[in-house]
Amino acid sequence: MLTDDLVIAIVDPNDQGRALLTHLVTEAGFVCEPLSQPQDLGKSGQSSQLGLIVATVGDDAGLLLAVFKRFHQAMLNCPVLVIVDDGQVAIAVNAIKLGAIDVLSSPVIPKQFTEQVEHCMIERQDANQFVCRNDQVRKLLALSERVAQTDVTVLLSGESGTGKEVLAHHIHRNSTRAHQDFVAVNCASMPESMLEDMLFGHEKGAFTGAHQRYLGLFEQASHGTLFLDEIGELPFSLQAKLLRVLQERELKRLGGSELIKVDVRVIAATNKNLAHEVASRNFREDLYYRINVFPLKLIPLRERKDDIIPIAEALLAKHQQASSVRYNLTPEVVDFLKSYAWPGNVRELENVMQRALVLVTDSEILLAHILMDTALEAPIAAPSRLSTSTPSDPVVASENRDLSEVAWEREQQVILEILTKVQGSRKAAAEQLGISARTLRYKLAKIKDQGIAVP
Repeated sequence: MLTDDLVIAIVDPNDQGRALLTHLVTEAGFVCEPLSQPQDLGKSGQSSQLGLIVATVGDDAGLLLAVFKRFHQAMLNCPVLVIVDDGQVAIAVNAIKLGAIDVLSSPVIPKQFTEQVEHCMIERQDANQFVCRNDQVRKLLALSERVAQTDVTVLLSGESGTGKEVLAHHIHRNSTRAHQDFVAVNCASMPESMLEDMLFGHEKGAFTGAHQRYLGLFEQASHGTLFLDEIGELPFSLQAKLLRVLQERELKRLGGSELIKVDVRVIAATNKNLAHEVASRNFREDLYYRINVFPLKLIPLRERKDDIIPIAEALLAKHQQASSVRYNLTPEVVDFLKSYAWPGNVRELENVMQRALVLVTDSEILLAHILMDTALEAPIAAPSRLSTSTPSDPVVASENRDLSEVAWEREQQVILEILTKVQGSRKAAAEQLGISARTLRYKLAKIKDQGIAVP
């Protein structure tokens, strides 16, 4: 989703403070939604368009809790930047624990505030970009942009981790519905009764605990896009109901009798062969033909080797957070990443890049920073320059030790090396490691508990 499409919600009960933050955000070129109370978050029909929430809580711990309570109630998916009064350390710490991406003190410094907002929005944009250089994937992307201009149902297929939801976002961004909600649901992640309620909604009193009317995801995505992930896992009993909604463009809420018209574009995704599922009588044939109007198949990462390094670099940029360091992959790392089979596809590559960022101590990511999950490791045709690796290398972890043990051992080594280098200065070590002094103290205590001397 481009930053032009994203909205920044400003939550501040103080009129003057809200006006100032709104002015700064607007001057920086972003679309802003000023709100006086957290209960209004996600109510404007722009919940999936939210790129960032800026919440001023001052010295009010209750307001902080209200922000995150509403954040989870509305199932929002964006970073939260919290502003607290100067000196309110306890509230700042609690904000980080609750999931805030960062905390600023009030009164804000305009330049610092604007830079932080821009950084969050750029990260948000990069997270949804579909990176590709491979010719086959470029053709698929061009097809997706053509079908985006229509309202036909799209079926995305491919192995787990190939980027089906990212492609679904791309289709939505390029459609005439781009300024409406993109609503996603995983059909395999919840029980049948809960999924039915989530999709179609319910009336007040429909069942025990239904104290008020709930609009299902089909209604929440009105005029926008509904993404049905892992549709091959949809319970058979719900498939008939979904088919009717797709055919008739209308539904009944649970416990209701009123027929409600819906205007929504549906994109479905699966890692299964649905044709085989139909033959095995696990998936309705009529529903299969209803969703398979325009099929797009994503190829696995091992078949798009020219995309591996651009994707890895984009993932590093996405996860390096507030660091200004530009990380580089050494030639040995590039060779290794290209030669690995990636059974977990882009999702596995993302995990590997996140681990590397934990272990790296300067701007270069070395082979020692690349930790693979040995339980899933696929055979690789290792380049000759990698032949010097020994069984003690973190890359080739022993089968008798799990990934977390190898990662922690390497992390200890890096911490102790840095501490020695800075002559035991905790402050300098934390700065070089890119972690807080508090996190460093916690890790050092853990190292000491193992009987290891700390400089």
